[in-house]
Amino acid sequence: AQAPAWQSVIIPSQTSSSSSQVMAMTTDASGNIYLTGVFTGTVSFGTVTLTSVGSLDIFVVKWDPASARFIWGQRAGGTGADWAYAVAVSGASVYITGTFNSDTALFGSTTLTNNFPGANQGDIFIAKLTDTGATVGFVWCQQAGGNYNELASTIVVRGSSVYIAGQFNSATAAFGTQVLTKAGGSNSYNDAFVAKLIDAGPTASFAWAQRAGGADNDRVQVLDVAGPNVYVGGYFDSSSADFGSTVLSSAGQSDAFVSKLTDAGSTSTFGWTQQFGGTGLDAVRTLLINGSTLYVAGTFSNAARFGTTTLTAAGAVDAFVAKLNDAGATSSFVWTKSAGGTGIDNVAALALHHNSLLLAGNFYSPSLGFGITTLSNTSAGSRSNIFIAKLADAGTTSNFEWATQHTSSQNYDYAATVAVSGTTVYTAGYVSPPASFGSITVSSPGNNQAGFLATLTDPTLTATTAPQSSLSFSLTPNPARAAVALTLPALPGTATATLTLRDALGRTLRTQTLALPAAGLRHTLDLTGLAPGLYAVQVLAGPAAATQRLVVE
Repeated sequence: AQAPAWQSVIIPSQTSSSSSQVMAMTTDASGNIYLTGVFTGTVSFGTVTLTSVGSLDIFVVKWDPASARFIWGQRAGGTGADWAYAVAVSGASVYITGTFNSDTALFGSTTLTNNFPGANQGDIFIAKLTDTGATVGFVWCQQAGGNYNELASTIVVRGSSVYIAGQFNSATAAFGTQVLTKAGGSNSYNDAFVAKLIDAGPTASFAWAQRAGGADNDRVQVLDVAGPNVYVGGYFDSSSADFGSTVLSSAGQSDAFVSKLTDAGSTSTFGWTQQFGGTGLDAVRTLLINGSTLYVAGTFSNAARFGTTTLTAAGAVDAFVAKLNDAGATSSFVWTKSAGGTGIDNVAALALHHNSLLLAGNFYSPSLGFGITTLSNTSAGSRSNIFIAKLADAGTTSNFEWATQHTSSQNYDYAATVAVSGTTVYTAGYVSPPASFGSITVSSPGNNQAGFLATLTDPTLTATTAPQSSLSFSLTPNPARAAVALTLPALPGTATATLTLRDALGRTLRTQTLALPAAGLRHTLDLTGLAPGLYAVQVLAGPAAATQRLVVE
């Protein structure tokens, strides 16, 4: 298919001594866009002007596509370097997380004090804001860490549960009353962590925290959650790294991993961990869950094994996308796809729309192939260009449908994130202007890095995949509030049914597999913690599938 054209590119107004970077993006059920990242100097997002007090401050802003304007913005931080790496939205609540190096960092009226002031070491922050529509305000901010460097790189919110993950460098790191102890190594080495907070409205507290890794550098880059299942992905350098009772040995400089944990409320346990890679540098940069299907993407080098499939990199580092099946106690690869040239190429983010995956990343290679589409770097080797590609999941195989890029010869440009709302594909990150997105060129005084939000429209995203056969089920009441009853008639020869609840953007919120009695199934779906809005309930039973709309009041 022909790649769609870029429709719009928005960058903030900034002075010649200012800069900005978008590090993460998310959307809500109404299609609003929330961006977070870092900036220095004075930066204006439309009529919202923010001025930093330190070397790097944090920003979070809201973009309304309907009016094509920024609605509100907030800054946070102190006099040092502070970073926001991830953002999540649940109803009117907006959550950001990252790290702060400042001795003290201000989040609204809350001041966090660094565990090692004066040493330029980072502590983790998790902050909640309330979006009232035209304005926003900080509600609470939590801190975690020890005496050295810690950061949270990812956040997911499900109801009142807030999940974060990343790395910690201190010998011991406190997450509320939960204290994690690093496996070993000097202060230059990190262990991975994943933690859960409970949002109680005006306050929050940690429920549990887990570590993983060994004596070298190990990190969780990304996580996703479906029901009680928490999936984390990243890389480990350690020659021996433990993930609960599973101990892995790195085959090279670093191996990629995906782990599944079970959230039991106040505790959690590791289930399976899937390792992949080879003798070079391999890492998971992004993942998402859809029912029992897990999509992961990132980078690999040399010859890397993904289950029974071996991919060989064309250059220094190639990009990969893989599909796994979660079978409960184990997991397995279904297919793996690679893209790369002679340089360094990376997938940074994934978004899912029905059976289509949208990929965002950057490439240094002179040329980068996605199926029959080849992208060309205008300044190969020393400068990176941004790409967006669409990959169709055909079940046991996959194929690239289109790919497009931006062009720049100024500096290191990066697409940090991608999202889909209707037929619109959003990507965000940072560029060094002047930079061109098709026929659209953006510029900025001083050519310093500028955060961007770009869009393109793909009309094929309205299509859905037809099920192998249909079934009928009922949801009562609908609209519903605290719970809804699902009734499914008997299906002779079918023993189980899988129920999946998704939000209006197609993100999996909960999934469970139930026994299907001979007399049929009647099951109550708990809606506690869901924000009012539109949802979808899917039922899979043998070869049959059906989806119904659910309105939560």
